[in-house]
Amino acid sequence: MQIKNNILKIVLVSLLALGFSACEDNESSNKIKSEKKVKLSKPEWDNRLTNYKNTIEWYQLADNDEIAASNIGVVYSKEIKDYKKAIEWYLYSDSIKTDAGTLLGLATSYEDIKNYETSIKYYKKSFELGNKNSAYNLALLYENILKDDKNSEIWYKKGIEKKNLSCLKGIISLYYKNNEYIKTSAYMINIITYPNFTKEEVINRLKNYYKFNNETIKKGYELQLTMPGLPKRYMGKLDLDE
Repeated sequence: MQIKNNILKIVLVSLLALGFSACEDNESSNKIKSEKKVKLSKPEWDNRLTNYKNTIEWYQLADNDEIAASNIGVVYSKEIKDYKKAIEWYLYSDSIKTDAGTLLGLATSYEDIKNYETSIKYYKKSFELGNKNSAYNLALLYENILKDDKNSEIWYKKGIEKKNLSCLKGIISLYYKNNEYIKTSAYMINIITYPNFTKEEVINRLKNYYKFNNETIKKGYELQLTMPGLPKRYMGKLDLDE
């Protein structure tokens, strides 16, 4: 009798486990369904587009081609300067398939109409999908428009981790502006690790443009060897004239 009761308990526990598993599966399925894209209606043809090459072909392809749709967004944002229409096309493109470049276009267009909160959202999404240029654009937005150097620094560093040279140059300018000369020197020395920058050119700029003395340059070199987030470090000699 005791054995039968134990078997019955095992069966009940198994059924309960299956029930919970089924509930979890249903929740996951419902979540996936809720996240599924709803394709937007294709925007209407605009005769202004006829002034630009390939737009008729792109419009025809844009029924199911997110790149063609995004290209029309680029025409509106870069050529026609109609940022609201650009946003309309970028959103339509994203409703077909998400692309990091399209999200970058969305972010810049929202920035152009001064909707900075939405712009920041799409810069971050674009960066998460692998567009490292989004980090630079976002850092500039924080620094130059929102006057938020703290977040600007964060996003320059995120770009530097992805080997974005523009972000490296940006953080050099940011630190120099804020009189953080050792950090300026550190990132300037690190730029030697990138193609087309020689040690001689960098040292010359540190001395003659920034007017840094040898002690500041040496401290920057030492900081560059230890600070986190650098893909590469310059470990050669500085050959400073004493």
